[in-house]
Amino acid sequence: MNLIFFKESLERLDFQPLDKLYKERDFDFFEQVLYSLAFNPESGESNLFVYTYMLRLINLHNNWRIHLSISRLMGVILNHLDGAELIGLYHALEANKLKPMDENILEIILYYNHIPEKILNDSDANIYSNQLLKINPLNKIARRDLY
Repeated sequence: MNLIFFKESLERLDFQPLDKLYKERDFDFFEQVLYSLAFNPESGESNLFVYTYMLRLINLHNNWRIHLSISRLMGVILNHLDGAELIGLYHALEANKLKPMDENILEIILYYNHIPEKILNDSDANIYSNQLLKINPLNKIARRDLY
């Protein structure tokens, strides 16, 4: 997979190659390509335009997986950018609206209570922890978050 090709396509506002990848490949693979385009750990270069592309996907497909992916993108990969973590929490909450009571979504929501900025307050974290325990009573993240 040639990341340079996809990066250049994004810079030309040519979304067709990524759209084709989205339709033809496994979502996990597609997601990893986007994450690689968003941040290069070797150079430290960030590409916020990947977020814009993903917003476009939401407009086309309003899918919980895209919201969850954006949450990871902003909350983990691009969290060094001001405001990115708040955007990440927003998209995690949107994913939860589209697919409530999903273990992965609830875990990423709780992530935002564990970061130093703690943008998810303890009271809300407790609610999400209890939901998560209903799905998986042994979930360590949920058990850690009960106050």
